[in-house]
Amino acid sequence: MPPIAFDPRRVQRLIDGLAPRRRTRVVDVGANPVNVSPYDDLLRMGGCELWAFEPHPEAYEELRAMQRPHAHYLPYALGSGGTARLHVTEASGFTSLLAPAEETFAALGHWRRATRVREVVEVETHRLDDIAELPDFDLLKIDIQGGECEVFAHGQRVVSGAAAVISEVAMIPIYRDQPLLDEQMRQLRNLGFDLHKLLFMKSVRMTNRASRALPRRRFTSQGVDGDAVFVRGLLDLGSLPDEHLKHLAILADAVFGSHDLAVYLLGLLHDRGQVEPSVVADHVAALGVDPTG
Repeated sequence: MPPIAFDPRRVQRLIDGLAPRRRTRVVDVGANPVNVSPYDDLLRMGGCELWAFEPHPEAYEELRAMQRPHAHYLPYALGSGGTARLHVTEASGFTSLLAPAEETFAALGHWRRATRVREVVEVETHRLDDIAELPDFDLLKIDIQGGECEVFAHGQRVVSGAAAVISEVAMIPIYRDQPLLDEQMRQLRNLGFDLHKLLFMKSVRMTNRASRALPRRRFTSQGVDGDAVFVRGLLDLGSLPDEHLKHLAILADAVFGSHDLAVYLLGLLHDRGQVEPSVVADHVAALGVDPTG
């Protein structure tokens, strides 16, 4: 069956039924608008607040020009603090504090031109735990081309309070010394998060003279990277506070499409007397399911 589409009417009814004390808060680290972010629909309807970090000057100005509601933009590079080298590549989506792994591109036969370093710029990095402007938040969305673990390591205090993390994870190194999926899982598990799902995974055809005979659309078996969702306290959600569960339910339905998780959370909140039975039944019906079975 096709995935359930985002529906602002369904999401607004869910928010109204949950009645959280504030809007859901999203922090986006590496908010270069080269791709549509999974929270964009929720932000567009006014269902969340956004704090977005983007150190690349052109991308930062492009974000500011969008004038999205309830959005705050900060031109900081996040990391361990101190000076770092930003590798600005021909395709801005590959720009990173890490140097591109040329040996990977040689093996794959992809992205050599896009990852060519156009200039190296010294930038001051900031520790996520030290950002005074940042309130408590519910979702960390992070995509900084290999530097994610550095942010987790220097943002443990604020990250550990979030309900979920959406992080770009890699199966093979696109950058030199890049931590891969297993390292992100280990680091986030230490902060109380478990892997919930992959939103998507990009894959390619490893290309040489022989494999060029294969159509690219049909033969792409090598996983490269994708976005993974991690949920705090995944196997013990019943021990978490009501407000935490409310914001996680909104994110599950509106951002990462885990509708069964959203209904599960509604069930927990109903059992606590936090939502009316009609809220659960109405939401199930809005998903196209008969709530009576």
